[in-house]
Amino acid sequence: MKPTYYIIDFDSTFTDVEAMEELAEISLANDPEKDFLIERIKELTDLAMDGSMPFNKSLKARIALLSAKKYHINLLVNKLRKRVSASFVRNKKFFKNCKGSIYIVSGGFKEFIIPVVKAYHIDSDHVFANTFLYDEKNNIIGADESNLLAEENGKVKLLKKLKLQGEVVVIGDGYTDYQIFESGLAHKFFAYTENVSRLKVLEKASYIAPSLDEILYTQKLPMSISYPKTRLKAVLYGEHTFLAQQKLKDEGYQLSFLARKSGLKQVQNEVKDAHILLFEPEGLDKVLKVKTPKLLSAGVWGELNDQGVYSKTLGQQGVALFANQYAHTRSVTELVLGLLFQFVRMNGQELPSKKLGIIGYGHCGSLLSVLASSLGLEVMFYDTDDRPPLGNAKRIKHLPDLLKKSEMVVMVMGKRLNDNLFIGAKEIKLMPAGSILIHMGGPEKVDAMAILKALDEGRLSGFGSDRMNLNDYKELEDNERVILTHKNRLGTEETQRKLAELLCDKTIGFINTGSTIGALSLPDLHIPAQQGGHRFIHIHQNKPGVLAQINGLFAQYKINISGQYLKTNDLLGYVITDLNKEYDAGLLEDLKSIKETIKFRVLY
Repeated sequence: MKPTYYIIDFDSTFTDVEAMEELAEISLANDPEKDFLIERIKELTDLAMDGSMPFNKSLKARIALLSAKKYHINLLVNKLRKRVSASFVRNKKFFKNCKGSIYIVSGGFKEFIIPVVKAYHIDSDHVFANTFLYDEKNNIIGADESNLLAEENGKVKLLKKLKLQGEVVVIGDGYTDYQIFESGLAHKFFAYTENVSRLKVLEKASYIAPSLDEILYTQKLPMSISYPKTRLKAVLYGEHTFLAQQKLKDEGYQLSFLARKSGLKQVQNEVKDAHILLFEPEGLDKVLKVKTPKLLSAGVWGELNDQGVYSKTLGQQGVALFANQYAHTRSVTELVLGLLFQFVRMNGQELPSKKLGIIGYGHCGSLLSVLASSLGLEVMFYDTDDRPPLGNAKRIKHLPDLLKKSEMVVMVMGKRLNDNLFIGAKEIKLMPAGSILIHMGGPEKVDAMAILKALDEGRLSGFGSDRMNLNDYKELEDNERVILTHKNRLGTEETQRKLAELLCDKTIGFINTGSTIGALSLPDLHIPAQQGGHRFIHIHQNKPGVLAQINGLFAQYKINISGQYLKTNDLLGYVITDLNKEYDAGLLEDLKSIKETIKFRVLY
């Protein structure tokens, strides 16, 4: 069987930058025309890389603009060592396993390439590149023109000279890399796009590789992850979710965008083969109508009215559902304070010395108590959990006592309190006459008609809510003592940015490590990344004996487990198993075939 040789370009392939441009950043640091000169160097590079300008002519012109010295190269090497392409770094084992079969063929220069690739098990005799010429003062004045790679079509000439006997695979981003394949000296050419995409090259390439993972997957070689991230499709549904695109793009996912007004057919076409989904809650009903066998993770950009139903539905499909959690804490708190200021001013009063009762002392309630105390309010709170008070706040153990003592009551309870808490006529009668009520808790936990009556009678002087459906409460909307902001709790730029960061982090963490911290649909499990081994994720119905079946299969295949993590809830079991050795492909099929299996995947 003939060997396979890998011919890899250096600039914008092995590293995520063009070395000559980085060298210009160093050598021209104090030149007043630095920006202009670097831009010109970039233009010359692009002209050569897409085949619009002879390479040797471009190289000579770039060197002339550098004004570089020999000592600048050491500074450049230090920069380039930190700029190796991300997928090359995570697949360092590939270079070790294929030592002797990998060649660096570059129009760059050996002086900075050899020190960088040495750490990847590539010896100097497998690096083919140009060499600099210097004058007596160690100024770089040109390239050795006797070197084949300084010539036009130099890479083709070099490959002819090497006479490699076996399959030749070329990996690069430039036209000069494609020319090797075009000349018949290579069996495959991968247009490498992790760092830069050149249209003229992509148009001619048979294979496009967004990362080294894609190449290893195509070549059926071991890699650090089980499936290229560039083959994972992330759908962003609703304009707010588009804020997440850069972070997901940087991770390497394919991105697809759906406007909030998209119809069901369009949603079906995009979502049916999605692996990752971020969506605004209004689109969830459409999403649930689509069969999504590939879906791994979903993130809701806002708050679900009935999160229990949806989390159960997605959990039974083995999908991790993440929500906003605490990204909106500051936004909600400031909205409450704004309403309090407005209501007391409507009453011709000021906030200091007023008695504020907070129902729910989680993230929002506790932050509100601190800010309200600093404004001079007397703060009390009620919570079913024994939570320590912050600042000057006082805990009230019974809700009726809180209502009796509070001139202003704010409901900011989360799901913990929703099932057992309701504010109606009975509760309102306990409050002092002229009180203010603000509802930021779970939906439909107040009696709208009782509130309207209390406002008419003067028992309440103001009511505010950000959770009520405006269409269902027209009588309240028309009352001058009522302010309905309707889901403005997430309406700040800061909250939207936090949502983007939080949901991306949760999604990426789940895809990369299997961590389900904060997931609504799967058991909560935080685990470390596995180094140098394999990780299996098995989601199953929570029935007795499943873990025994899983471990029985490992024993049957004579595999020792290096680490195992299990968490269950009422419906599901979530088990992660780490292995240090290679495994038989039959093991995967056997694990999938366990009757209770919902979803199984190999992480890496």
